Amino acid sequence: MDARARSSRRPGRPPKSRDSLTRDRILAESARVFNRRGYHGTTLDDIAGALGVTRAALYYYVKNKQDLLFQCHQKALDLAIDAVRTAVAQTPAPDEQLRLVFRRYIEGMTDQLAGAVVLLYEGALSPELQHRIMKQRDEYEGMLRQIIVRGVAQKVFVPCDPKLIGFGILGALNWISRWYSPSGPRSAKEIAAAFAEYFVRGLLRRPMAEAIPPAMPDEER
Repeated sequence: MDARARSSRRPGRPPKSRDSLTRDRILAESARVFNRRGYHGTTLDDIAGALGVTRAALYYYVKNKQDLLFQCHQKALDLAIDAVRTAVAQTPAPDEQLRLVFRRYIEGMTDQLAGAVVLLYEGALSPELQHRIMKQRDEYEGMLRQIIVRGVAQKVFVPCDPKLIGFGILGALNWISRWYSPSGPRSAKEIAAAFAEYFVRGLLRRPMAEAIPPAMPDEER
């Protein structure tokens, strides 16, 4: 701890000071508060109180509530991209890669961002911040789509429209935040395993299995 930090601490101050804060801890607790109160019903004072620090300590890490929301989105996408990269590095099999993506992402989101209901409030971000999130999301979607493309090329997956299937997977993953509860009947690991199995099983090539219809021409959409 530096001298400036020591001199700024007042007698009787709670032990959870700025020195004990980390970005991950702030985002995890913020997600829990947002889940309970909603983004618009939450103040920085609420989050600081949940962390056991002053709002001034919180300002060391975030500019305002919108910046906190943006960082939650970034964290979610970091988890998603890391899930894909780790899966691809661990196994060459596209079906196993997809299973690992489901498991790592769902377990990470539920553990580190409390299911991330806060991600439903993307519209509260400024256009500039939304653009930055969309750019990072495009990167993630492209990486996920490549797993599906490789699976089709290697005849592991049935012929399909990788973009369409990718959107379906992303939609299912994102919707978990609407219903997931840590106190629910199924653990995050169980949910992740079930999602991984159901989605991958639906893509696996089998003898006489009907292929998913290919992409429709633009004029038919």
